[in-house]
Amino acid sequence: MSGLLNNPNLKKQKKTDPLDRGQDIKPKNTFTTDDLNSKNNKPLEQKRHVADSVTFYANVRINNHIKNKAEALSGIGLYRSQKDAIDNALDYLVDSLDTEDKRKFNFQLDILESRDARIKGK
Repeated sequence: MSGLLNNPNLKKQKKTDPLDRGQDIKPKNTFTTDDLNSKNNKPLEQKRHVADSVTFYANVRINNHIKNKAEALSGIGLYRSQKDAIDNALDYLVDSLDTEDKRKFNFQLDILESRDARIKGK
């Protein structure tokens, strides 16, 4: 048993303090509350970047018949997924709208896309 404890092949390691965390971390720049209140320091104008459009998952409640139609379209190989089937069906419908309805649709769509970009694109 003492052979395992006194193994000559093991190098003697210097015992270290288990609470030693290395060098102290210090900030590069420091300031005081006087620096914050100083009239000479004008706040930096920050331009907020808002995305033009964003994509995120949303849910729409549909009944089983609509889901089955989308699944059948993807099942016969016309579309890769139910999502693609619904997206293409909506594109087909929008393309068939008359000029005035298409203008109204695009106006509404732009508003909704802008809202999503403003809310989610921060």
